[in-house]
Amino acid sequence: MPAVAFDFLGTLFSFAPVIDRLEDVFGKNVLPMRQNAERLFFQWMWSGLRDYFGSSQAGRYCPLMTVLQSTLTRAMIIEGYAAPSKEQTEKVMRAFIEDIKPAASAIEALELLKKNNWDIWVVTNGAYAGTVSLLRQNEILDYFRRGDEVNVLSCDDLMISKPHPKVYSELMRLNVHRTRRIENFYLVASHAWDLAGAKNVSFRTVFLTTEEKIYPADMYDGVGPDLQGDSILECVQAMIDLEKSKKHFL
Repeated sequence: MPAVAFDFLGTLFSFAPVIDRLEDVFGKNVLPMRQNAERLFFQWMWSGLRDYFGSSQAGRYCPLMTVLQSTLTRAMIIEGYAAPSKEQTEKVMRAFIEDIKPAASAIEALELLKKNNWDIWVVTNGAYAGTVSLLRQNEILDYFRRGDEVNVLSCDDLMISKPHPKVYSELMRLNVHRTRRIENFYLVASHAWDLAGAKNVSFRTVFLTTEEKIYPADMYDGVGPDLQGDSILECVQAMIDLEKSKKHFL
């Protein structure tokens, strides 16, 4: 059966608890409305990703969580807030390992994939140990097990960030090594840059619209994702339906 990989941060797991932590740490006097916390978070995350990609491509790889911890002060000053204390920064960063949870319908989607015998992976810019820990504490690690191995690939282990083609080609290589099969491979992500990178190495791509809303296909020679959905379950159902619609010949 086919294989699918999920981007982890912001796709399979929601950033909403980190935004909650920003509100909790800085209080209503600093972030009086939810929109303020959301704007601060995405300004921080998106600019942090830029620096993460930049450090990776420049040859001095720096883990994403280190980048985010280093850039929260900048993000807050740019948005017009006072610089956070060291203690405040550490409290916010702990949300990435203590608070984040599977996105809406993620568990239903994983169960559907399991019933249909798909190989399921996570490919993440986050750390391997932290990702496995979050899967375990949310009781969904078994969906990503294959025998004694766990189907999680971290960019930290490769020392290069997505969307470098090496990440996606290594993911396919690992799956072939573990399954001894060559199958169609899908990537589900809420970020167009991630999907475009995977498509360059022949993945089928599925755009989750929850964060970026619209896929800017003009950036990629007019080529968009193969499928898209407004929830993870919708994305997964579309993948399964597509595979079932194909003709198979003995």
